[in-house]
Amino acid sequence: MSKQWFAGLALGVLSVSAQADITVHDIEGRDVTLDKPAEHIVLAEGRQLIALSLLDKDPAHWLLGWGSDMKRSPELYDIYRQRAPALDDLPIVGDGPGPGSISVEKIISMNPDAVVLSRSQVPVSQGQELMHQLDAAGIPVVFIDFATDPLDDTVPSLRALGTLLGREDQAERFISFYEQKRQAVLDRVEDDSDTDRPTVMIEAHAGMNECCNSPGQGSFDHFARRLNVDNIGADVLKGKSGRIDPEYVLTRDPDVYIATGGGYLRRVNGLVLGPDVEESEAAQSLKRILERPLIGHLSAVENGRVHGLYHHLINTPLNILVLEQMAKWSYPDRFQDIDARQTLEEINEHYISDPFTGTLWVDLKG
Repeated sequence: MSKQWFAGLALGVLSVSAQADITVHDIEGRDVTLDKPAEHIVLAEGRQLIALSLLDKDPAHWLLGWGSDMKRSPELYDIYRQRAPALDDLPIVGDGPGPGSISVEKIISMNPDAVVLSRSQVPVSQGQELMHQLDAAGIPVVFIDFATDPLDDTVPSLRALGTLLGREDQAERFISFYEQKRQAVLDRVEDDSDTDRPTVMIEAHAGMNECCNSPGQGSFDHFARRLNVDNIGADVLKGKSGRIDPEYVLTRDPDVYIATGGGYLRRVNGLVLGPDVEESEAAQSLKRILERPLIGHLSAVENGRVHGLYHHLINTPLNILVLEQMAKWSYPDRFQDIDARQTLEEINEHYISDPFTGTLWVDLKG
């Protein structure tokens, strides 16, 4: 055989070998190398199945195990189990935040190609021992997140997940859509210190406890800052969330009131929203929230600037809907043509495996 044949063979082997390795750049700035795209993974946070559903029409088939949080949100869980009932029997590897809630032994016994951790669930600073044990077992760890800083973390998280699974094209397709929608809003935001910024009160899990649970610095507040809106909770809460004093709320008298909730609040007569909720039920539950003495006296109520938002949207790649709705609620004249319902229709038709329906937000005009 000719030298050229052997040279070609060697070159082909080198080419295949070079193409086999993949490097995932996760949101913690870590480069994680695998010899090929992952075929079976563990999601330490079950809700990340929603991100997977933007990359594959059958997202559940990637999973060997997952966290229990998705099952605690039945309205979300039912979206996926209708087509993948085997999710009922999928092993649970963790329950709750923190590395101590995750069973390393169970994950190692599954021998996944990779484990996907959420930064908001297991910060790198707290997860060193967990990562060391998985590394010793030869199991790569990739960090993604859609909760801590959603607007900045969504794109790199989806890109990391797409690279990990060999679904780069699908990831980039949604990323292009997401970035276009995000920029269409942010390009209109005026950063003018001479202009009075609208004040917004966000009451998280409205009706679960006494008024008022509120986001502090992080998550929802990142949206408010990018929209040049003053989230009154962030002015007094230094953590991610907490309780703000009713007297403080009355003193600030915000221009806009946004309550968040979900199906989990039915049992306490709180704000009910979600994929399984009719608009009439959502509107009625928001009216109940306004009957409380404090909220009912706010100018936002008198002026018809009261809104409800499905809480779990913020922690998923569908958070672009949150940005659009908060923009429209904060600056109704400037964002008249922004239509989050149309955006959701586009997502359902062109990008996500299992459509989100129901009532994800509601307005009450007075």
